[in-house]
Amino acid sequence: MGIVRSQSFYFFDIDDNLLFLPTKIYLWNAEAKTEKAVTSGEFAAVQTSLGRPGPWGAWAIYDRTFRDFRDDPDLPAHEQSFFKDLASAVESGGSWRGPAWPLLEHAARNGRGIALVTARGHAPATIEAGLQELVSRGLLEAFPTILGIYTVSNPDVREALGVSDAAMTVPSVKKLAIKNAVERALKKHGPEHPHRFGMSDDDPNNVVLAISAMRDCKALYPDKRFFVINTNHAEYVKLEIFAMDHPVTAQQKNQPLLADAPPAATSAVSHGGNSSIYVTDMERAIRFYTEQLGLPLKGQPTEEWAELDAGRGMVLGLHRARPPATVTAGTRGAINIELAASRPLDEAVAELTNRGVKFPAPVENYPAVRIATLVDPDENVILLAQVLDGNAAVTCAS
Repeated sequence: MGIVRSQSFYFFDIDDNLLFLPTKIYLWNAEAKTEKAVTSGEFAAVQTSLGRPGPWGAWAIYDRTFRDFRDDPDLPAHEQSFFKDLASAVESGGSWRGPAWPLLEHAARNGRGIALVTARGHAPATIEAGLQELVSRGLLEAFPTILGIYTVSNPDVREALGVSDAAMTVPSVKKLAIKNAVERALKKHGPEHPHRFGMSDDDPNNVVLAISAMRDCKALYPDKRFFVINTNHAEYVKLEIFAMDHPVTAQQKNQPLLADAPPAATSAVSHGGNSSIYVTDMERAIRFYTEQLGLPLKGQPTEEWAELDAGRGMVLGLHRARPPATVTAGTRGAINIELAASRPLDEAVAELTNRGVKFPAPVENYPAVRIATLVDPDENVILLAQVLDGNAAVTCAS
């Protein structure tokens, strides 16, 4: 067999990308002194409602919220929550293989290097024990060649990556981990060869950070190829990162990439968002939007919230109205446009204020989100939201 000069390396987010696991997230109600366990999908749907008027107003994140995404230091690897959740998922007979699973099978079968980059906080040995269990059960053909297991909420992993500031967010540490995995691969297999690197993730926010990390790597190693695979809602889109002077992306004669589009005068302070609608009768509303308007139902994690796919990335959220805790359905404020801030909220508000945008009320602070209210020239209200970093990171639980 000849020497392999160029190889492909596979980096994976875990939750809902590589594996579907039943790991719970725990919310605390200080008024009732009670705890509620929710799935990661349910948490993603309600996290911006925590601490806000409505059915989730009394619920909050507390110091034990993400305990099942961490190890118990007194237990061996096979008794940790990750190992148990993996075994439970496999034995349930349900669908536990995530959309990126075939890539892991390919990498393991062909001896290609992999890295796991996850917001979980387990010891790497715990994740490794889970992979070994899959091999022992005959569910994975061979134990994969591991470049690194980056459980970026784990203090030891953060220290190994050189993170000295405890305030560094999980997305920022994940970006460091991706770069570290690339460096390890090049050191082991030779930087002179035109290797290929791909990172798969199901969370749109993580896809953005993966693109950013791979872009930085492309700048350092222009002869290598870097990919980001978006597995969100089975889209399975493979994106390749190019340098800006590449023929695919080059701007010639100072023309914008789309020749008929004028350059933007100002930069956007948001990236994505959703529209939420307060409704009186959830079942009736779902029937209307799905059967009469024809919008696919993305999911209904709770009786209080349902999401509809309006196409081209637009999401409509149906929220059960419970006045006086919430606005009354069909009245002013019952339909909200919520933009996701692309930078810290205070910076975004300051920049928009300098541009002449009016903010009629102070920023509202909640356990999981900060919200600023702005108005357009016709006094239409638009919300600008920043999901707090710690919560956003574990929303991915990945």
